[in-house]
Amino acid sequence: MRRHGDPRQEGVTKAQLEPYVKLVEARIAKNAANPVWTQLDDRWQALTRSAEAILAAYHNGRPGLRQEVRAASEVKKLGQAVEPREVIVTALAMYLMLYQEPRRFRSDDAFSTQLVRRVRGLSDVNVGVWHDNKTNKMRRVYRELPPRVVQVIAGWIVPVLGGVGMKLVELEKADWEAQQQKVKSFHQAVSDLT
Repeated sequence: MRRHGDPRQEGVTKAQLEPYVKLVEARIAKNAANPVWTQLDDRWQALTRSAEAILAAYHNGRPGLRQEVRAASEVKKLGQAVEPREVIVTALAMYLMLYQEPRRFRSDDAFSTQLVRRVRGLSDVNVGVWHDNKTNKMRRVYRELPPRVVQVIAGWIVPVLGGVGMKLVELEKADWEAQQQKVKSFHQAVSDLT
């Protein structure tokens, strides 16, 4: 539950998300002149500035919710380590995956948890290192966030990027239906041969 958002949920890997990332990148290339991409970049940067403001207020003595402060810290680290376009492409790819593979996600909490995990996975902000005395090597360990913190981050990401994600789903659905119509008309033409 803590790691995936649902006890039955499996994690989404970078390799599993890659085909959807390519679909999003192709859509961006197809609509390169559309101002929505720079607006999304600006919206993500505004979100990171908001997180920085929450942290500044907290460090100046203003009380705040623990999970909100922790979420702001994670978003700030992510904003410093990753380009906005990378975050946007990954989040939009998650929406395409939700459309193409709806049974992969066991619940809304599972989807939002996987969304946050994939976005955080773009950098090493969620990675720690410890020394394994048996092998005398350094090991990487992935630090999971508490579910309430994940839900706060998801609650910030979804309003910023979710609308465009759903629009991309509509566009992909229309493309798929057009492709199916071409196949159907071809089969009809073949069956009409005399």
